[in-house]
Amino acid sequence: MRKRSSNKKIIAIAILAILVWIFIFYLYITYQKIEIKPNQYEATKTLSTPNTQTVEKAEEESKKVVDVIEETTRKVVGISKLKNTGSSILSKSTESELGLGTGMIVTEDGYILSNEHVTGAKYSKCYITLENGNHYDGTVVWSDSDLDLSITKINAKNLEYIPLGDSSQIRVGEAVYAIGNPIRI
Repeated sequence: MRKRSSNKKIIAIAILAILVWIFIFYLYITYQKIEIKPNQYEATKTLSTPNTQTVEKAEEESKKVVDVIEETTRKVVGISKLKNTGSSILSKSTESELGLGTGMIVTEDGYILSNEHVTGAKYSKCYITLENGNHYDGTVVWSDSDLDLSITKINAKNLEYIPLGDSSQIRVGEAVYAIGNPIRI
């Protein structure tokens, strides 16, 4: 009985091997007849869709961003809690005592938006340096430690300022640029 079972296995394997060989031979013959001629295919130019961005368009948009950043930078100020009395940048004061940071002018009559950790709490004094090098004494007129925001007032008029936008118009995925100079004192 074992001999019969062993013979059946050998016959089954032989039949399977013959079928696999026939299948492979069929594929070889079939694919051998396929001819690919390079001149059968023709490349055609398609018109771009309205959503396709050209290099010129990308360069134009990049220039607009650079222009906005350049314009905005003039309206950014340096802030310090200590008045600059010397030319040395070395100090034994801690960062929290120095309160070095940055802010932005938000009105033409001298209101500046910044962080409370930079300017100090309400009624604190700090020193403001504009982009053009002019220095002003500032007084914090509003602050909120939970938001870490403050508004400082300097006695100046006709300042260039950054108009605040409508936050409800902001969309997820829009580009954001942080502008400031915490060392400008």
